[in-house]
Amino acid sequence: MKLLDRYIIRKFLGTFFFSMGLIILIVVVFDISEKIDDFIGKEAPLKAIVFDYYFNFIPFFLNLFSPLFTFIAVIFFTSQMATRTEIVAILSSGVSYTRLLFPYLLSATVIAALSLYLNNFVIPHATKKQIEFEDIY
Repeated sequence: MKLLDRYIIRKFLGTFFFSMGLIILIVVVFDISEKIDDFIGKEAPLKAIVFDYYFNFIPFFLNLFSPLFTFIAVIFFTSQMATRTEIVAILSSGVSYTRLLFPYLLSATVIAALSLYLNNFVIPHATKKQIEFEDIY
């Protein structure tokens, strides 16, 4: 793997995970503001709210938003590269378009594998625990 590949993968995945972290934070804040009265009214302990509800709430939304934020990360990062004329320099050095796309495809494959893992193994168990929490509180 070349230095250019590592640079593109690092920037692409960094942009992806940063934007996913921000949207998850926003979703959790909105959910807390909607359900705070229910949590207080039923005297749910903070530990149960955080670990039984929100740790099982987050994987669903990570999987839900991952295709959208993959697209956003590609557009944002590629536009940043184009603004700094990095793409022109890369193509001028003899790198083909298909070779330039390799790190993007590799990163998208990693995100797809993570999404597949979440969808098949993590989310079913997390949803079950979240529903159990909602039944209790």
